[in-house]
Amino acid sequence: MLSRSITERDYRGKRSDVTLAHVREGPALVRPIKGIAAGHRNPAADAAAPHPLGSPRAAVDIPEVVQATAEALDTAGLAEYVFQRCRDLIFSAHVHDSDFLQSLRASINQNVTGLRDVITGRVTMDELQLDDVHRFAHVQAMLRIPQRLLQRSYRVAFYTQWEAWSDALRQHLVTTQLPLDAALSALHALTETVLHYQDHVASQVADIHTRESDALSQSRVHIRHSLVKTLLEDDSAQLSPADLAVLDYPLEHHHVAVLLPEVSEALATRIAGGIRQATGAHGTLAYPLSLSSSMLWISRVESWRPAIAARLDNVLHRLGVLAAISQPQRGPEGFRRCFEQAVQTDEVRAAWLHSDPHGAPAVVRYADVGLEALVLQDHEMAHNFVLAELGDLAADTSEAQKLRDTLEASFRLGSHVATAEHLGLHEHTIRNRLQRAEEILGRPLPERRTELQVALRMFRLLNAQPAGVTPLPGSRSGRP
Repeated sequence: MLSRSITERDYRGKRSDVTLAHVREGPALVRPIKGIAAGHRNPAADAAAPHPLGSPRAAVDIPEVVQATAEALDTAGLAEYVFQRCRDLIFSAHVHDSDFLQSLRASINQNVTGLRDVITGRVTMDELQLDDVHRFAHVQAMLRIPQRLLQRSYRVAFYTQWEAWSDALRQHLVTTQLPLDAALSALHALTETVLHYQDHVASQVADIHTRESDALSQSRVHIRHSLVKTLLEDDSAQLSPADLAVLDYPLEHHHVAVLLPEVSEALATRIAGGIRQATGAHGTLAYPLSLSSSMLWISRVESWRPAIAARLDNVLHRLGVLAAISQPQRGPEGFRRCFEQAVQTDEVRAAWLHSDPHGAPAVVRYADVGLEALVLQDHEMAHNFVLAELGDLAADTSEAQKLRDTLEASFRLGSHVATAEHLGLHEHTIRNRLQRAEEILGRPLPERRTELQVALRMFRLLNAQPAGVTPLPGSRSGRP
């Protein structure tokens, strides 16, 4: 049976020691196509036909053994492996953009199945349906991904595919014991087809990317995006009067930035109108972070008083969107700090939502989670701090959970009576729990009250398992 599963080991593991030199003479399995004899090239036909990387000819003569190999290969597994390689090697900056990854996967799936269909003779190059491939070229242009990365992704993708196809063909040739001359012709035809296909498709997506990029470069919106990017990346950036006119946003005013993780730039622009009306804002500026997330700056001539900030919260709550809001800041430097604070706040919001899906708020302010945002800048340090402060109170037991809840409420409310009322328990139960917590910690609670309060607040977020951090020992988030 020729069918085989595609895994990373197939491509990165030790390759077979069998080479074409080991293939013994045997019956020819190459089917003559378009007048070419089995296992041999036709010099006259080759001279008349342009090279596949020049003006492509209508078709490449595919030997039967290559077609049989193509029919048996696990193209779904191959497509997933190509996706993983392109994601990790080329597009690592977009690994958190689910819409981008979905478009990348669709493009790769269409190319892998398209190449298989060409090899098996189901379709010709001109009959290929490449709508997902073309759509991904448009997405890359919209996200301002340079063409050099697009071209590199095609080199990686098609080298990976050629490696898989040639490996499968070699195994099939060993099994069928094809004559060496016919085997070499089969490998040549396979390689020629892969390169022909790559050139055919890569040329189309390069043209689409160029046209889209040129159109965007001439648009006012794209120029605004470029100006915002410059402001965020260069602390010393000074915009000219002409640039400021295009930006159409007052950098000298009082800013608040709102990160909207599930709102596109177009929708954020529409939302901005309602926010401007509710808060008396002078200007708004939407900036895409991905295909489905955006940053929205809102500026006021006057400072952001608490009552005005509350109106912003109310608008976002009414809209039912997830949002992370910065502290008010002033001037160009404040414009940048607002961006950083909103990003940090959204990290806390996402971790909070992961650890407590039902209790986490949809709208989170930096002012309320500034401590968590600061500590989470170094996940490993925060992780070690929580373990050092809580010790066995970080265990995944019902007793430890009750003690953590009681400690947190006691610190926040300040009295046994208020804590008992809040938790719906008897005052004696609160005293007993606090005494038990002291025994586990091995020190009086007031001795490191501040550290304990911080550790209790961080415990909830660290159980969300930030990337690259080992979950707390015994935490529920570490279970299968």
